[in-house]
Amino acid sequence: MKKIFALLVAFFALQVNCGYAAQRTLSDKAQISVLTCGTGDQLYSLFGHTAIRVYDPAEGIDRVYNYGLFNFRTPNFYAKFVKGDLLYFVDYEDYRSFVMNYAYDNRSVIEQELNLSQEQKQSIWQKLNESLAEDKRSYIYKFIDQNCTTKVVDVLNEVLPTPVETAVEGNTTTYRAILNTYLKDRYFEKLGINLIFGYKVDHPSTLLFLPDKFQLGLSHSMNGTQPLVKEEITVFQAQPTAAYVWWNTYWFASVMTLLLFVLCFNKTIRSVYFVLMGGFGLFFLLVGFYSLHKEILLNNVVFLCNPLFIFTPFVKKLNNIKSKLAITVVILLIFYFVLNFYSEKLIITLPLYLLTLATLFLEFKTVLQNRGKNK
Repeated sequence: MKKIFALLVAFFALQVNCGYAAQRTLSDKAQISVLTCGTGDQLYSLFGHTAIRVYDPAEGIDRVYNYGLFNFRTPNFYAKFVKGDLLYFVDYEDYRSFVMNYAYDNRSVIEQELNLSQEQKQSIWQKLNESLAEDKRSYIYKFIDQNCTTKVVDVLNEVLPTPVETAVEGNTTTYRAILNTYLKDRYFEKLGINLIFGYKVDHPSTLLFLPDKFQLGLSHSMNGTQPLVKEEITVFQAQPTAAYVWWNTYWFASVMTLLLFVLCFNKTIRSVYFVLMGGFGLFFLLVGFYSLHKEILLNNVVFLCNPLFIFTPFVKKLNNIKSKLAITVVILLIFYFVLNFYSEKLIITLPLYLLTLATLFLEFKTVLQNRGKNK
């Protein structure tokens, strides 16, 4: 009973606090800034982070509003993430604590103070605090359409006379090409992302969905007749680190692919390879039906990691069924090549593509040889 009472008190305290903050009026000394944080080593931090700061020394306010929060303890966390219904939420923290956390992780923090009218500042302040309400603070995360950057973009665009500029350097190509620029020294992460993402990311970018592109967009935007960014400062500069890892490169992966092809002369290893490729294909196929993420729908990777490969080792004789299976698999591999001819996806997956073709050739060459011996 005491726990229930405590929860009720906490809930109503939160509502009162949100309402009180939303009703407060910022002084003429208030500043609103966008914070752009550098990339990190963890998978979730490879593309950086965006937050928004409200600073008013006259009112004793120095908050950072963060739309990139999630709870690892959420039941079925990974299943929800894959499906596309994982809830992210917004909260605020002290500016000093925010910067110290990123400095501890050796991630740069760049602050852009915005050139806003008093009315615009108050409107943004109100919207940020309204978003803390229990029925508004959570949102369904989408990798491109709804993330920590796009949520801040939306807040600003609601109060600016013209939207933040999107046609900035590096943001006028496809979503896939933009993402790949962040992974130039991380081949296996790049391979995984290009395998899992489908047709949508090959469309030309129309959104500011990554932090440093948003930073550029702000620098090229206007608020009426005035530049939107009043001042840009580097709050913390990350120290250079040895990011290059020799084994996480395209060339190392190519050499390993060649060695794996040699090993695939062994029928058992070749059979295991086909089963694994078919298993991956089945996974991608099922996820495509299961997930709500638009980024992974219509994924032609199932032509490369083909679920039909699972049956290849188990069809022993070159009969009518095996002939049709072979023709189908080869045609689908050709489709994969043609469909991705103008996409970076083909170059990135080329070692895997060539290995699959070569291993498939080995398999049917062996079957033909065995057929000749049996005559």
